[in-house]
Amino acid sequence: MTLAEANANIGSEEANQDHSVVGLKKRDQAGQLTTLVNQIVDQFNQAHDEQLAVERSKDEMMTNISHDLRTPLTAIIGYLGLVVNTNGQLDSADQDKYLETAYHKSNQMKTLVEDLFSFAKLQSTQVSLNISDFSLGDLLEQILANYAMDAKDRNLKLATAIDPQVIVMAGDSDKIARALINLVENALKYGQGASFIKLTGQMKTADQVEIRVINDGPMIPPAAANHIFERFYRVEESRNSKTGGTGLGLAIVKGIVDQHRGQIHVESTEDLTAFVMTLPLKQVKEERENE
Repeated sequence: MTLAEANANIGSEEANQDHSVVGLKKRDQAGQLTTLVNQIVDQFNQAHDEQLAVERSKDEMMTNISHDLRTPLTAIIGYLGLVVNTNGQLDSADQDKYLETAYHKSNQMKTLVEDLFSFAKLQSTQVSLNISDFSLGDLLEQILANYAMDAKDRNLKLATAIDPQVIVMAGDSDKIARALINLVENALKYGQGASFIKLTGQMKTADQVEIRVINDGPMIPPAAANHIFERFYRVEESRNSKTGGTGLGLAIVKGIVDQHRGQIHVESTEDLTAFVMTLPLKQVKEERENE
């Protein structure tokens, strides 16, 4: 082989190598582009699925609102119709009974509307917290004082416990009180056979406070515990309002806890049920006002 032929072969090999490198780079770029396109498609599909879930949630919420408003409204119209359209033939005892029932149903509607209003406000990102320092022990005592008569009628013992004895925390005390009131009322409605309701507060860490609402009523099934803070969810299978609940009380509690950047969960056994809130000891006012 002559020198010229050898040089030609070397040049050919180098050219083939250059082509191979270029081909590898192109395949690499094509693979990266394919990966990027797939990621974009996956993100689009995820966003689309989330949007569909939001729309389904809105539709479900409107259906539930319509159901919960229509049921007492139908009863109110029916009982008032009996009073109005009997041409004076209705005796006073029946009239009083029908009016009392209509009044009770009206209060059910009022409670639902108030809960809907509270829930809607919590969903608004423009609603800020009125942050101030308050004594957790005093707040727990004030809340239970409102239920002294109910507890006496039901033979329930009410108690609080704070560790350490004084916990001063920051937060919107009115909203936190609303959350605790909802939890106490939930215990009163669904804790049939319970002998006590206890509110406790303790320092979980140096900057976190744990608040528990405890009773010894019936156990909440594990499957229900995973959904219990969802709006309109009720543990009982039928969506009736025999217990007087709207299905929004615990959703409102979660909304208030979320606003305070805290967490909430339920722990339930055959012996005890506890709703557990973990809240920051302090809140940042400036961040809340600018959100």
